[in-house]
Amino acid sequence: MRRHEPPTRDERGQAFTLEGFTAAFILLIAVLFAVQSVVITPSSGGAVDRTAQAQVQQQVQDALIVAQQDGNLSELVRFVDVEEGEFQSFHNESDGGQGAYTASDFGNSSQLGQNASTLGEILNGNLEAGQNYNVELYYLANEDGERESISLVDEGAPSSTAVTASYTVVLHENQSITAPDSDQQLKDITDEGEYIPNLEEGDGLYNVVEIRVTVW
Repeated sequence: MRRHEPPTRDERGQAFTLEGFTAAFILLIAVLFAVQSVVITPSSGGAVDRTAQAQVQQQVQDALIVAQQDGNLSELVRFVDVEEGEFQSFHNESDGGQGAYTASDFGNSSQLGQNASTLGEILNGNLEAGQNYNVELYYLANEDGERESISLVDEGAPSSTAVTASYTVVLHENQSITAPDSDQQLKDITDEGEYIPNLEEGDGLYNVVEIRVTVW
């Protein structure tokens, strides 16, 4: 009977190499499994979250620009009931006082009129399901530069991950009211308690309005 001979140096080297390859293969499989098991969402935080927020912000800014190019933003701000001194068709007028549109009403042409719904249609058509937004109008309250705001769309309190984009329009006294069947101009508004005031009455300039959209 032949005695068991110890492995040679070459055989030991081959065994170590095989063990190394086996360990590396097992580690690779583990890494691949772990990567496939992680689902990264915009709310995961870090760089991914900031990138997603930047994309949403750019999307909203583009919506404002497109609406302005269509002439919609100025028309939207001028969509006023002169007699009541407030915006047309606010969904909660029955509750008393000035209300705010819902997001669905804001993008509804039959609710606001064809010339006053472009921004709402773009936002409602391009934001992801589950995303909410508010639209506020910031205007000059007096010649000292103090500003006040009107809530045009109110979907609640924004979350900590909300993003904001805005666009500024200049209103002039001789611009027409865009409410249906109205042939009046901004200078004809007498009840300014519920609407943007005439900043420099008689000078042509009515007011400067920042349209601010917040999405979360």
